[in-house]
Amino acid sequence: MTRKLINKRVLLLTYAFPPIQASESYLSVKAFAKINSYDIDVLTIDPSEIGYDMDYSLKSYVDENFNNIYRATPPKWINKKTFKFLRYVPGFPDRFRFFNKALYQKSMTIEASSYDLIISWSTWHSVHLVAAKIKKKFQLTPWIVHLSDPWSDNPFLTNIIGYKASQYFFEKSVLKTADAVNFTTNKARMMVMKKYPESWINKTYVTSHSYDKKLYQSKCVKLSTDKLVINYLGNFYGPRNPASLISALKSIHTKNNNFFDGVVFRFVGKWIGNENWKPLLYDLPEDLIEIVSPISYIDSLVEMSNSDLLLILDAPFKSSVFFPSKLVDYIGADKPIFAITPQGSCFDILQDIGGLHASPENVDSIASGVLIAINKLKGGKLISPSTTETEIYSNDYVARQFEVLFKQIITG
Repeated sequence: MTRKLINKRVLLLTYAFPPIQASESYLSVKAFAKINSYDIDVLTIDPSEIGYDMDYSLKSYVDENFNNIYRATPPKWINKKTFKFLRYVPGFPDRFRFFNKALYQKSMTIEASSYDLIISWSTWHSVHLVAAKIKKKFQLTPWIVHLSDPWSDNPFLTNIIGYKASQYFFEKSVLKTADAVNFTTNKARMMVMKKYPESWINKTYVTSHSYDKKLYQSKCVKLSTDKLVINYLGNFYGPRNPASLISALKSIHTKNNNFFDGVVFRFVGKWIGNENWKPLLYDLPEDLIEIVSPISYIDSLVEMSNSDLLLILDAPFKSSVFFPSKLVDYIGADKPIFAITPQGSCFDILQDIGGLHASPENVDSIASGVLIAINKLKGGKLISPSTTETEIYSNDYVARQFEVLFKQIITG
């Protein structure tokens, strides 16, 4: 603990916090690391025995920028085996709900009522139910709900009968009680709030994801000096997968088997539910695609910094309100970005900062986008996003926005 304790104290409740290896862990840390006007404590879960992938690359960063990190002990019946099994059982709202009792009890131990403000951060959404219980007990304590992803409107939710309805029930009770609700994009805000009373929109805010340039300081020698490296960093799951992109690459290669000479696509991460890519890669040059196991967050920033082009691949929805976490890290890396994304938040951000995009609607549209991107890359015509436009995504800038929000909610 290196910060000086000051009067105003904020308690951050989140299940997504290092060392859990999840994009939300990195987002929550960066969002609050540069806040100077408030003393930030964190209440989270002890993840050491639940079998979740761990990433300790931000340990020193967390130690430097936060005060107390309180970790609740999970119930004894949850271990690596049972928690993995719960992944395949629809949770209400998710499998982290089984930690809620422990987190609430810990909040009483650390005297949550003594804080000037509580903010609950999801994904995962179960944490908001803990904050709601604290709010019910200590009604005068201001509470901000932060939704990095939509809740009941999330298109990735399972279609099991009654599941989305249950999510709506939880969401409505939380949003009704909270003093403020924060989103990462205005499109996400409007999609979520359109089903609620008009007056509720008055307590909503938008604060974007952020990057920290300090975290990119470590550099490494580029992996291949004779190849143009197109990098995708992150996991695939459900409809967010590379199948259509690979079909587009095959279509291009069939028409021009020399087009991909000197180019390599690197996919760093896991394809959840499909660990064997080989059947998809037939008819492509052997050296065109590299599959790389997941790496630490800090190593991923190095990987981005040593890329020639950074790739985003979104699910083929008609539109998307998501602000991909990798997008803000790509922005911080100061490298050209190519996104296969529908109309929506990601598309709008790229329009503002400068970047290439293609529709994921079909293989032909993807192939057209790939052709344009690689031709520009080979011709040296791709440029990094405009620093004038990207500064608003730095966590120095975003921290000031959070401080303004905190002050407004605390003072009422």
